Amino acid sequence: MSDWKSAHPLLRGAPYFLFFIFYWVAEALFVPYLGLYFEMRGMNSVQIGMLNSLFYVVTIISAMTVGYFADKTRRPRLTVSICFSCVVLVVLYMSRATTLPHLAAAYALYGYFVVSCCDLVDKLLLEQLGDDTRYFGLFRVGSPLGYSGGAILAGALIPRLGTTSLFPVCMLFAALCVAMSLLMKESSGMPRRKKARVPVKQLFTNWQSSYIYGTMVLWGFSEAGALSYLAVYMSDRGFSTEYTSVLITIAMVGQTVAFSLMPAIQPVLHPKTMVMLGFLVFSGRILSLALVGMQQFPFLLVAVFHFVGGSAQALILTPITLMIGRSFSREVSSTAQTLKTVASKGIGSSTGAFLYGWLYSQLPARGVMLLFTCLIFGFGILSRLGGMWVDARTKAAAAQQGV
Repeated sequence: MSDWKSAHPLLRGAPYFLFFIFYWVAEALFVPYLGLYFEMRGMNSVQIGMLNSLFYVVTIISAMTVGYFADKTRRPRLTVSICFSCVVLVVLYMSRATTLPHLAAAYALYGYFVVSCCDLVDKLLLEQLGDDTRYFGLFRVGSPLGYSGGAILAGALIPRLGTTSLFPVCMLFAALCVAMSLLMKESSGMPRRKKARVPVKQLFTNWQSSYIYGTMVLWGFSEAGALSYLAVYMSDRGFSTEYTSVLITIAMVGQTVAFSLMPAIQPVLHPKTMVMLGFLVFSGRILSLALVGMQQFPFLLVAVFHFVGGSAQALILTPITLMIGRSFSREVSSTAQTLKTVASKGIGSSTGAFLYGWLYSQLPARGVMLLFTCLIFGFGILSRLGGMWVDARTKAAAAQQGV
């Protein structure tokens, strides 16, 4: 046991890395194709839209309650194990469901149990790493690797076996997530009491909260707003699905490289500068979509912008996750991490996707992409200015307490 504790952080963190791979394989091969499955079950676009809206609502409820439960019980690792055990059962239930109420219930339950687990594993990983947080990004490489693997696997399965084949495969990878969670180290350093106190007030009285969660709202708005209609946009511009898939793959490669380089980037760039840079390179990616197809903007340039823009997820998620770990006490750290999902997916993504969809019906497609390019670039500048203001307020509050 002592040999294991003294092992290199990269070796001790193997279960976390594999968890991220298995989690995103399951996510990529399952969720994007549920619309096709629901359509096969006889649902129309309105009913599918209602199910997707329900998923967003459940995301908010899950992130708030699951994180709180993990803090209250002081067992985030066990919480992840329970949630993914339930995911296996829920996917089995969904595969047998045939009516709208049953499918809606299964989809909602799936969202509830799955959506907060990555945030809890982020928290457990930070505790496992201790002072070696520079390695956090290396473990997150598992996310783009898993997502790419899941997309490839889905592309191989669906044409041959249909969408129903995704259910047992998703259950397999969910079960592997359970296995990896059991190999993780349970949160330590906090006494487990029947009436454990969770100081939720901390999340709303800390000046850094406004920056952290405000940034995640802006990121969710930017990512979902610009990319949720990517396939429709590219199709309307006359490009094939293969072309779109190539661009997504290039962006995922860029994300993988960025996560891998985090140990070298973190000592050089201020965390809030990294966040700003993430928005700026992402705005470049969206600009390339606005200019795609123009003779003056060849495919090579589009590919470069997508590769660099793909790093945005790493540049934003890594410093934000580390800031949460430093800004809040362990008693509320699970809730603090899962609130990232409330801010990004629950508030930001739903708002961004709705606004983009409305604008897409009112304005030329290229004009919408250019508008979002300007918005995302502005969000980057705003995030840095907001970070400077929050840092100044935090220092002023600390100085006032010291008097």
